[in-house]
Amino acid sequence: MNKSRGFLIPREVETPKELQLRVTPMELKFKDTMVGKVYRQSITVHNVGRSNQKIRFLEPVKPQFKLVFPSVDKEIASGLQMTAVVEYHPNKNENISDQLLIAVGNKAIEIPLIGLIPVCQLEIKPDVDFGTLVANSKVYSKEVKIINRGKAAGKFAALYQGQFPIVIFPTNGIVEPMSSKIIKVDFCADQPSLVNEVAKVSLQGHPDIFLNIRVRVVEQILELLNLSGNQKVECIHFGSAFFGTSKIEHALLYNNSPEPINWVAIIQNDSVGEELGTNTQQRTDVAINNLAFIRQIKNMDITTFISCVPNEGRLLPYQKTKITFCFSPKIITEGKKDYDPSHRQDYAVFLRFESVGSKDGFLRDNDSKTIKNEQLQKLELALTGSGLPVLVQFNSGNFLTFPTCSFGECSKISFNMENRSKSLPVMYRFRKTAHFRIRPERGSVDEGCMQKVTSSFIPHQIGVFKVKQFIDFIGPVADKNYQSLSLRPFYNIHLVFKGACKISNKKVVFQINPGISPIATNPTGQFLVKDLTTYKESAPVAMLQSALTTIHNHQSSKEAAEGVLVAFPNDRTASIRPGDPEKHFRTIFTKIPRHNYVDTEFAYTDSEILHKKAHDDYYRKYIDSLRNARLKKQAGKSKEDVYAYDSVDIGIYPTSGMKSPKLLQSNLEVMVPRLIQCNVKPYQLLCTRNIESKEAMALGRKVLKALKSFPSTFSEKRDCKLILTPKQIHQVIIGPSVLNFGDICVNSINTHQLHVVNMLPKYILIHLDVNLKELQKTKQFSYVIPPSSNTHISVTFQSPTAGKFWKSFTFRVNNIPGGHLLVRAIVMPVRLELSSNEVVLKPHGFLLKTCFRETVTLHNRQNYVVHFEWIPVSTEEGESFFIRPSKGIVEPFSSLECEVTWLPGFSSPDRGEFTLQVDEGNTMTLKCVAHVMISFEHEFYFEGF
Repeated sequence: MNKSRGFLIPREVETPKELQLRVTPMELKFKDTMVGKVYRQSITVHNVGRSNQKIRFLEPVKPQFKLVFPSVDKEIASGLQMTAVVEYHPNKNENISDQLLIAVGNKAIEIPLIGLIPVCQLEIKPDVDFGTLVANSKVYSKEVKIINRGKAAGKFAALYQGQFPIVIFPTNGIVEPMSSKIIKVDFCADQPSLVNEVAKVSLQGHPDIFLNIRVRVVEQILELLNLSGNQKVECIHFGSAFFGTSKIEHALLYNNSPEPINWVAIIQNDSVGEELGTNTQQRTDVAINNLAFIRQIKNMDITTFISCVPNEGRLLPYQKTKITFCFSPKIITEGKKDYDPSHRQDYAVFLRFESVGSKDGFLRDNDSKTIKNEQLQKLELALTGSGLPVLVQFNSGNFLTFPTCSFGECSKISFNMENRSKSLPVMYRFRKTAHFRIRPERGSVDEGCMQKVTSSFIPHQIGVFKVKQFIDFIGPVADKNYQSLSLRPFYNIHLVFKGACKISNKKVVFQINPGISPIATNPTGQFLVKDLTTYKESAPVAMLQSALTTIHNHQSSKEAAEGVLVAFPNDRTASIRPGDPEKHFRTIFTKIPRHNYVDTEFAYTDSEILHKKAHDDYYRKYIDSLRNARLKKQAGKSKEDVYAYDSVDIGIYPTSGMKSPKLLQSNLEVMVPRLIQCNVKPYQLLCTRNIESKEAMALGRKVLKALKSFPSTFSEKRDCKLILTPKQIHQVIIGPSVLNFGDICVNSINTHQLHVVNMLPKYILIHLDVNLKELQKTKQFSYVIPPSSNTHISVTFQSPTAGKFWKSFTFRVNNIPGGHLLVRAIVMPVRLELSSNEVVLKPHGFLLKTCFRETVTLHNRQNYVVHFEWIPVSTEEGESFFIRPSKGIVEPFSSLECEVTWLPGFSSPDRGEFTLQVDEGNTMTLKCVAHVMISFEHEFYFEGF
């Protein structure tokens, strides 16, 4: 074997193809080898030539590689192959390379031999795509996995030096063999932008890799489109409408963003360009004279005549919803009863659509310069319309006197009804009035036109009639949900009609029979009997009690029943018409029960009679119960006035030893003063004026005591279980939206006040969904806020890692997501600053031990206590410089002076160094130089260092 190792390498090295040999593999690589173990690999030589070939294996030079083969020389026949084994014995933890030579004649084939120690194989996906985000100051996170496919641990480091709010954590670390490590890339979408940044990632065993970070940040845009969806709507013109009527317009609210949004509609008060009830067609001098009326209009509630349905809701990404706008003008007068064209009232108001979430309002964060607080999307819409009074004039006036007529006759009066409005037609309807008839009864009068109306007086009885003839004006009126219109009366006026019906005196053509017949046989009483007074002795009745008469009393007749009435012979008409079933009649002579005609088609059945009686009894009892309750109430009031105290003596005396029962914690409830609860109706809009008044009321009631974490009383539990709508959540202010802790030190405890304003007249439960370990020092994460009040919540921040911190967390109101808050901080390592890196000591005074002294100042410009220690640097010449104090602490935002002294001597070095070590912080070096001057005479001196 030793002889073979000394064999000379052939001069010519050929490839296996030229030698007609096939060697597999062409390279032997031993991977992930460890000291003390043996690794083997085989190599195959195949003779592809036509003749036999004699080959010889030359062993590797390095002892770590060994050829395992029974014979070094071997002859291979054509078409045959042979296999050899190479062993690798690593004795060092390092990479080794050698070669194996296969000689054929004077030529040879080189087979490289490589022994590799275990190494790491780190891989990372080089792209991080956040996609399209909304600029709402929310922090989004993506995970990037670093995979180590090797058998040795590998190091990595990530560095981003751009200007965008991108934070990579952790920035460095170790990936264990055959495992992976996740690093997070956080991005704060603070403003619309197109981000295409790179972060440098260093992987052990690889050249630097650039991590591509791509983000497209867009605004959360709310758009208002027409019903076809092809055009934006910036203003809705309702046009003119009569007071009391309504007009409806429709539009589509579109969420043109990739995230869902909770929105609410708010009417803006006192905005630029607002007009409330101003007559824009009126002269300036007339308007100035009506300043009191203008101030009255300014104080009106806009939400009573402008409505938006729905005015709150939730829109999914790129979703549209139909919005209905309703304009219902209402007349505001100056005390006048008669309207004229000057009562025109023009309106121009602005409606704002806002997204619901955390908002600053008066809580604006002045420390945050990079984050804009206009993160809530706002869409403004202008609404214009005019309210007009109904102007109808009659040429005959409002009082009409009809000519006197007799019964059965009629009289007519014609007059013109003029629509004085030049903008809108008017629809009218005359109500039905007794004795009067209007033609046409209903109709429409175009703008500026007249309609001829004929009124007839047709009396149905004698007398003088003075009535009010009401005229209803019909128009489109909105229903209760303000989403549809129906034609209904919205306004009415009246005319006064006066007419008289005189008596017609005519001679009676029939004879009076004072015995049996009635005095007057005419059914309607049209004719009057003039000589009625001459028949005073006759009985003016047509019926009498049958028990009181014995005329023609038949023996076969039964005894006359009590209460039965007698029918005269001439009442045939009464016997063939339906009568009262409760009354019974008998004939006057025979006393036989008279036939009572019953019309089966129109008469009540027995069940209907019982039902009608029960209905009458029910309402009679109801009216009686109301009367009795009213009388009892009046009697109770009078009794309370007379007796101030209870006059009943129950035998209890003061200080008799009775103790009050103990109250439980659940029975203790905070007594909140009664507030004016302005409950907003479901279809009523919010307006900025009402919100400002509620906010001012809430700011005036600050909660100073500790807040509960969970509701305990009945009212708290009841209110905190309510499901709040976006309109109600919008009345809860939690801010500032950015908790900016600024530049802080590692492990320092920092607090920031979070202001909560509850404008609702009920308890609410605020819960902070904080899963950040940096905020776990916060004492409390849920709070019960009383009605119409405000308070401050302390949020504590502490981070053990230096670097930029951008994180966001959400909060809930009554367990409903209400928005998110951004936490910003720049965490810096512990650090001290020296006033100078070198101090020169010059003599001060004449005492050697105290004349050489100077001071150096340590500055702590951070918010954390810093522990330090001075360590002198030893030299061969010894130590001659001293510093006091040698160790100690420096309070936050303060300074500390250290005194450096030098003890002179013949062997004392005039130069020295101190190392300043800061716990968990930086290390600095202070150089000290002593400036010595030795004087022999007044004219000469020597200066040394």
